[in-house]
Amino acid sequence: MDSLTLLTDKAVMLAPIVAAYVGIAKEFRIPSQYYHLISLLIAALFVLVPSQVQQTLTTISIIGLTASGVYHFTKKREDQPNGKA
Repeated sequence: MDSLTLLTDKAVMLAPIVAAYVGIAKEFRIPSQYYHLISLLIAALFVLVPSQVQQTLTTISIIGLTASGVYHFTKKREDQPNGKA
């Protein structure tokens, strides 16, 4: 049962990261027919690498994607007249 709980915890943590990477793929105008494949490849990367590498990739992803999202959000707000969204 502990392994199922651990798997569930990992899935809950990794799902938004994978979704964010697919969002990045959308920004590069990759055809939507490939989004599912991209999701599977990114998920496989996270799951199949050794635990230490997975932790490092997760940390890098959280920091990088958060920073990118904050930058993207503030840039959009700055582009609006009078700073209104």
